[in-house]
Amino acid sequence: MFGILTPCQHVLGDDLSAQWRAHLCGLCLTLRDGHGQATRLTTSTDAVMISILTAAQHDSPATRTAGPCPLRGMRTATVVDGSDPGAQLAATASLTLAAAKADDVVAEQHLALAPPARTRSTVASIVGRRLRRRAESGSGALDVGSVLADLSVQATVERSGLDRGVPLAELTAPTAAATARVFAATADAAGAPANRDALTEIGAHFGTIAHLLDAIDDIDADRADGSFNPLDATGTSPAAAVEDCRRMVRAIRRAYGRLELVDDRLLRAVLLDGLTQAVDRRVKALGLSRTHSCRAEWERPTTPVWPQERPDGFPEHWPYPPPFPPGRPFWQRIAPFVGNSCSGRACCTDHWNHCSDEWKPEACDGDCDCGDCGDCCDCCDCCDCN
Repeated sequence: MFGILTPCQHVLGDDLSAQWRAHLCGLCLTLRDGHGQATRLTTSTDAVMISILTAAQHDSPATRTAGPCPLRGMRTATVVDGSDPGAQLAATASLTLAAAKADDVVAEQHLALAPPARTRSTVASIVGRRLRRRAESGSGALDVGSVLADLSVQATVERSGLDRGVPLAELTAPTAAATARVFAATADAAGAPANRDALTEIGAHFGTIAHLLDAIDDIDADRADGSFNPLDATGTSPAAAVEDCRRMVRAIRRAYGRLELVDDRLLRAVLLDGLTQAVDRRVKALGLSRTHSCRAEWERPTTPVWPQERPDGFPEHWPYPPPFPPGRPFWQRIAPFVGNSCSGRACCTDHWNHCSDEWKPEACDGDCDCGDCGDCCDCCDCCDCN
């Protein structure tokens, strides 16, 4: 999953983590139900934040119980319902930004801003048209045409940057304008018009930060294949771009104080703390001085190992120590997760959920009349992700 926001579980805690999952799964299912299975691939953490931002401006969002899903270790979950205005807006925003990205790929090829790739351009053109049609059928709170119009000039501005040179702010302006519209639309969806001005400001800064962080991440690859990079085009160092991001994070915090919100606990952790963490990760990657933004109660050791004694807070009914190191990276989780969730073991026996590192009891209660268990998945409804 993509997006610049990656909420820290140590900051969220159990309650906010459950709320985050409700918005994340709610967006994914809203895309599926309204626009087809393939559109779930457009889900991003930044779009989830749009759902959270909308919810923070009005009463609690409508929820429902979703069926088992492999990405949840075949567990049911409470999710934001697809009828909720925040989920609808987030889905429309996901489709709109994905359509804009596809259009940008085509424009980069046309204006020689990226290495020639005819197949990629053809596929992007087809996908972009389909995504645009689906986006235009979504939430009326977002002016899809205006957002796409803002982003459609991105490649032209970049071409001008190569031909005659333009300031960095001009290169990031299309993204800033588009995200400002999306953020402001949350006020309309939530029925909180007083928040529009502050959200427009926050959205513009958020879009600029996202653009700059993407440029920092891609600068080596862009140099290697000759693609356009706004930092190199304007002679801006990654360190200077990081400092610009820090300044804009502070501006977002100031504008955030002007918002009228109902319950902003999750929003504050995801948006404000999430942006700080996103910038700090680039600071660390560049070897610059930084302060740690994750206010966790413990520090992860350089070589993670489980202590000899069961730590406080570790559930008594879970096996100890777990058969994996604490804080393992994502790539170490993939194989065991696929083995448990896709083989059916997650349905019918106790196991470790390798996404969340939680111990899960068997899903079937033993009373299923499955005969020789040849129809175990049908009995447990394990493959129903609705």
